[in-house]
Amino acid sequence: MASAAAIASDSLASQEELEIIRQLRAKFDAELSKRADRGTDHPCLFGDLALLRVLRGNDNDLEKSAVWLARCLQKVADCDLDDMVFAMSKSLDECSTVTPLDAMLPYHSEIKEYVRAIFTAQKLTPAGDLVNYISFARFDMWKLTKCVEWQHWVKYMHGATMMRMVECDRQSRLQGRLVRVVTIIDVAECTLGMFNCMKFHRDHSRDLGSFQESVAAEIFGQVVVLNAPWVLKKLVAGLMHFVPERFRQKLKLVNGDGTDDPGFIRLVGGGAQLRQLLAVRESIFQTGPRGMRPELHMIPRRGVFVHSLDVLPGQQLLWEFEVLPGHGDGLLGASDAAFSADALWTDVAGANRLVEAAPLEALRHVSAAQGKVRGSFEVARPGVIFLRWSNAHGPLRRKVVRFAVALSPAPLPAEASADRGGAGSVGPIWACCCQERN
Repeated sequence: MASAAAIASDSLASQEELEIIRQLRAKFDAELSKRADRGTDHPCLFGDLALLRVLRGNDNDLEKSAVWLARCLQKVADCDLDDMVFAMSKSLDECSTVTPLDAMLPYHSEIKEYVRAIFTAQKLTPAGDLVNYISFARFDMWKLTKCVEWQHWVKYMHGATMMRMVECDRQSRLQGRLVRVVTIIDVAECTLGMFNCMKFHRDHSRDLGSFQESVAAEIFGQVVVLNAPWVLKKLVAGLMHFVPERFRQKLKLVNGDGTDDPGFIRLVGGGAQLRQLLAVRESIFQTGPRGMRPELHMIPRRGVFVHSLDVLPGQQLLWEFEVLPGHGDGLLGASDAAFSADALWTDVAGANRLVEAAPLEALRHVSAAQGKVRGSFEVARPGVIFLRWSNAHGPLRRKVVRFAVALSPAPLPAEASADRGGAGSVGPIWACCCQERN
């Protein structure tokens, strides 16, 4: 029996392992021969490198490997994965990029609103493994189950797994070693309420719960979680006592975004590549040419959050926000906040300062189920505009709002504009006077 180090190795098969693979093939000779005749003996699933992964994933035990392979063959048939392997292989063959893209996956145009990722980064790890980055900042299970046909999510996951297996198999042949993928999961700006949708967990367990473990042996290497909250760290620390050592070694929780961790930076291909990966998360909320950037704010029970901006005539104010799901939504209903906007105009006429209050947006309740809400206002008078989110109606729960605000530059005076050759506005500026009322 091979040692634990040999089983976890990325080396090619030893003579002992080649003999076990031969015996494993013999057990499934009829089925594999039929697949060879049909042209469905996919190397990523049934080639020698793939069977070496199966062997090492089952402690180099022939009988355990045979049980696993039987389950894999059944899963391939049940999920119609032959066609998916052909489709993903064709996409890789025809793509004009060095690495596969998320856009090649089934139903990506629907899923990208919830899962933003770089399927494979340009640079490999120092060992030669692939790097995959996934931001969960928008992975709201409630919205996904409501807005995406469930079978599209299932096919997306099937496609992602098959694409990864094809890519790892091809890279392994090029490098002469077992190539795995390092997965970086960024949970920045996530809330636990986004993940407590029982319908998602029930359906996912039914259709995808055992999928990857049934078809993808030893494809996934280290899993790194960025920006993990202390609650997750405590939970993982407790669970690690019940997880086998080989799996404990694969999971790593990194403080913050990892930019101050030299070992992590080397693992992901260097600082420049890490910044490129993190930029995916930053781009999620850049909804237009003004590049509005989001902020998260927690509104306490019966509290009000106010964001105020000084404005001048000729400016345009844009806002975008959403109420995030909360822990108690399943019991108490969707989280919501009451939004309104008003202004205090401060025109000056001679020596007198005129102050006038005016409503801009009537009070309305916005729930987490409504998603993003947008608005804008063209400023005609100088003054202060107040955007308000109220939780005064919520005695039991805090609410979390993610919002972004952009304010265009004020027009230049005529003489200043002439001095600059009539140049117009050059982009957004940010006003950041925030107040909180309890």
